[in-house]
Amino acid sequence: MAHLYLMRSRARGSRRGFTLIELMIVVALIMILTAIGIGLSDDLIPRFRTRQAAKTFSSKVNECRALAIRSGKECSVWLLAADSSLTNLDANNGEYWVGMGNKNRDSSTWDYLPVDTETGGSDSDQSQGVIDIGDKDGQFYQRRVGIAQWSSLGGPGTGNSDRIVFGPRGFVTNPSSDFGALGTIDITFVNKVARADGFSEDWTVKVGRTGMTRIDTTVQNEYGGLRSGTAESSSTP
Repeated sequence: MAHLYLMRSRARGSRRGFTLIELMIVVALIMILTAIGIGLSDDLIPRFRTRQAAKTFSSKVNECRALAIRSGKECSVWLLAADSSLTNLDANNGEYWVGMGNKNRDSSTWDYLPVDTETGGSDSDQSQGVIDIGDKDGQFYQRRVGIAQWSSLGGPGTGNSDRIVFGPRGFVTNPSSDFGALGTIDITFVNKVARADGFSEDWTVKVGRTGMTRIDTTVQNEYGGLRSGTAESSSTP
């Protein structure tokens, strides 16, 4: 009987919960892991948003080119607003519009996406053609991401300054003076959190004369250079 009582007592002891010290250790570990997770999020989320803003711009440029080829009319990406304070975390700025022209050359009006003037007679829906990454209520908002001031763009013809214009053949019809030394028009999206911390973490969309786009970044190295997206060595924009 005494032996049976001892076995039951041991069984009850083996079912005891954690001690106070063990619980404190578990709580401390959870707090440490949570702090690490928050720190990683503070770094990764602004980087992700900047990359996403650049990818959206590249996608819109490619869409514009495809529309010009398919429709036989011009399509343009109109750069409207740059961010004048790339270290200010209280607000961000950057806006561009994408629209179809009414002619194959020297368009006088633009139908901002989606194309609806051909059916309704007016450009009443601009939901996909007006991209404002600084509008907190807009679908394209990217917190603490800014568009850096781009180099001067004269655009083709008259009245097309700050526009990247595609002709029906899919080529950028801007004058050669709009392209940089490497033959591209560069639009840079800035991680403002990184700039405020004193370093650069930008994503640059490069648009070539043929309409090809490439996204370069200062985040990671490729073959000794600061590039990402399509390797510079694998294609000519």
